[in-house]
Amino acid sequence: MQKIATAILSVFILAQSFNVSFGDFLHIDDLIAHYEYHQETFGDTIITFIDKHYGELKSEHNREHQEEREDHEKLPFEHQHSCVHSVVAFFNQNDLEVIPKIIPADQVSSNFEYHNSYSHAVDSSIFQPPKNA
Repeated sequence: MQKIATAILSVFILAQSFNVSFGDFLHIDDLIAHYEYHQETFGDTIITFIDKHYGELKSEHNREHQEEREDHEKLPFEHQHSCVHSVVAFFNQNDLEVIPKIIPADQVSSNFEYHNSYSHAVDSSIFQPPKNA
């Protein structure tokens, strides 16, 4: 579930970086209707239509055809303003299971011996206080 939520949030953030909103997809029918109008009236191809509304010819087209201004405002992907939103997602997973490390039986050495290598320095005569002879 966490991976699905992460993927969905990632797609939303990617869409926002391209300045695409859900409302733009609701206006696709307006885009198609306006393209059909341009095709019938001006004989525009799809490339010319996109160039007139989203490309280099946009300012010239808007100046020459003021009567289409209401139609142009309904077109998708035409954002006159931009908003910056931050999304902070924090997932806290409380059901973490600690799995103890188990050494497989075939990797355990069974011939291990322990020898006490610790010796007391007191037992040695070199560290005794001087004695009167």
